Amino acid sequence: MLKIGLTGYGYLGRRHLKHLMNMENVRVVGVWDSDPTARKAARDDFGVHTTIDYEELIEVSDALDIVTPTSTHFEAATRAINSGLPVFIEKPICATADEGRELVNKAKLSNIPIQVGHIERFNRAFRALKGIEVQPGFIEVHRLAFWNPRGVDVAVVHDLMIHDLDLILSLTNELPVEIHASGVAVVSETVDIANARLKFKSSLVANVTASRISLKQMRKLRMFGSNEYIALDLSKGTCEYFGASVNADELPPNSQAIGEVGVGSNMRVLYQRQPDVEEGDAMFLELQSFRDAVLSGTEPLVTGADGLRALELAELIVDKIGES
Repeated sequence: MLKIGLTGYGYLGRRHLKHLMNMENVRVVGVWDSDPTARKAARDDFGVHTTIDYEELIEVSDALDIVTPTSTHFEAATRAINSGLPVFIEKPICATADEGRELVNKAKLSNIPIQVGHIERFNRAFRALKGIEVQPGFIEVHRLAFWNPRGVDVAVVHDLMIHDLDLILSLTNELPVEIHASGVAVVSETVDIANARLKFKSSLVANVTASRISLKQMRKLRMFGSNEYIALDLSKGTCEYFGASVNADELPPNSQAIGEVGVGSNMRVLYQRQPDVEEGDAMFLELQSFRDAVLSGTEPLVTGADGLRALELAELIVDKIGES
């Protein structure tokens, strides 16, 4: 049984707590929040113990789930790690890459696991790629959202685009060698719409767009390779995979030929692949993954180093926007 303490009972904190309360081998030992109204809401909603004493929560917990504002991540996680507690931290890992590097190094020296809440790794659409060797030459991403004042203390790059930066980095396992970016603040004091074009040493190019003032919502990632096209709809949790093969008798598992494409010696069999992946709530799955990593002593799926890498790239993009 893993005793987890939750820090922060806002919009995301409530969702986290709901999942943790329904998770096997987990006992929520308390909720910390500096706001008395939030603490009362946690007690009323779930009947949990609440405290204003952060050290009290640390003392009774085996691990902490940190869902406080980004500006507080470094301090909250540092105090937990200094006490030997594994931590789950909502993205971004910290407010700055400097804080993130210090936190990751501290955890590494103490052999304390950090998992960062890059929830899209657990999205059914992205999970559908497991076991599929993906070799894209071009990636196109659009993440558009309605206006919401929550999260506008940081640029849309840190608020929304960072999700897709993490996905791209996890697919490529390399950092871009060239970055072009532009963006503009429209209704807040930070960048609300941003576009980044990333070029990698492998010749992969990724074009990433994020907006939090859109009239429609969209979370789509499309990948184009020499013999494949993959479309992920992260809002719907769907994955469409189309490939081209020189031999109709050598199609991948769970594939179906749907026609031909090309001319002469370049003729290919066009097929659609149906990835086999289970349903599942992404937030529940990421918290369950954290539980399993702590109980088994294994490395989390989304490590502190992963979160830091995405944050470092986000900062580079924001710097490029500032130069334009």
